[in-house]
Amino acid sequence: MKRWLQRLGKVARVAALCGTVAWLVLTTISPQVPDAAHPERYAQRHDIRYVSAEMGETLRILLGATFALVLVAFGCHFAIRDMQDDGR
Repeated sequence: MKRWLQRLGKVARVAALCGTVAWLVLTTISPQVPDAAHPERYAQRHDIRYVSAEMGETLRILLGATFALVLVAFGCHFAIRDMQDDGR
């Protein structure tokens, strides 16, 4: 069980990192001024970008999936620590 959780945690960490990089790339390449192809406003902290409607949905889904993977990675990490503390 411990080995399985370690592998799942590693896969979740790598997938979350890839999702974060993909989200950053997609928002970075988006224009900062609206045009006909990019009418939807997408704000990230202090930076405002404009994306198409489909890209806005994609960014929201990607951000949510990445957050879920981070939670899985943390869960695996803490489960493994609990197993080690119990002496399993």
